[in-house]
Amino acid sequence: MNKISNDDANLFSVKNKVIAIIGATGILGEQYVDFLSGKGAKIIMGDIDYDKCKNLSKKLNSIGRTTFPLFVDNASQPSIENFFNEIVKEFKSLDVLINNAQVKPKRFYSPFEDYDMDTLNEVLCGNLSGVVISSKEACKIFQQNGSGVIVNIGSIYGVVAPDQRIYSNTENIYFPGEKFSSPVSYAISKAGIVQLTKYLSSYYREKSIRVNCLTPGGVFDSHDVDFVNQYSKRTTLGRMAEKNEYNGAILFLCSEASAYMNGANLIIDGGISSI
Repeated sequence: MNKISNDDANLFSVKNKVIAIIGATGILGEQYVDFLSGKGAKIIMGDIDYDKCKNLSKKLNSIGRTTFPLFVDNASQPSIENFFNEIVKEFKSLDVLINNAQVKPKRFYSPFEDYDMDTLNEVLCGNLSGVVISSKEACKIFQQNGSGVIVNIGSIYGVVAPDQRIYSNTENIYFPGEKFSSPVSYAISKAGIVQLTKYLSSYYREKSIRVNCLTPGGVFDSHDVDFVNQYSKRTTLGRMAEKNEYNGAILFLCSEASAYMNGANLIIDGGISSI
């Protein structure tokens, strides 16, 4: 039986843990990198935007953090395999993998009637298939080490259907000029993340490999006022999340504070799924 300290400092400690984050430069990925490195973790920053990774790593390392930027294309198995080979080469081990990658190709926001297979497959490959492969590679290292943790980042739209009415007459800040909506590819890829989490937790049962999912709700990202108001009305807290409000949850899932949690989906959505 594992003995878990009740001391808060140790219970939530990630000091000196080697944590890989795939999708490290997005709105939440940057938060996780900054927050966890500030807690003493050694962060491998993986992203397809390698220049952005390097710049953020340089900035954080200049104030005493330990981060290491690496290129990874979550839609390419050879790229993912190389990513983990580089981790072993540089750090000799891995304690935690955070799967945070998300892709938004052209035609991502197409209405369902116009969705094509190429776009669908591109999203599923980057958002789901790549997570399967990265989890497989991480678990090879975990089995050699004797333990490990995976945190998959889902979405509230992998749990409940999006209310498309909140996108009516609102600006698409990601693809200006395209009608804003929440597409089918995103919903089914994030639903798959929840089931993948359960599958892996069962597959690696009794192997000291824990796999959990964090499901965030909508995060404010300079959206227009109409969208913010419409989304906020559907939450019980009456607002969107700030981008730093998931840091506590990510620390919990990466640390021994969640030692008896496995195969679970931690939903933090401001109450949008409760009504």
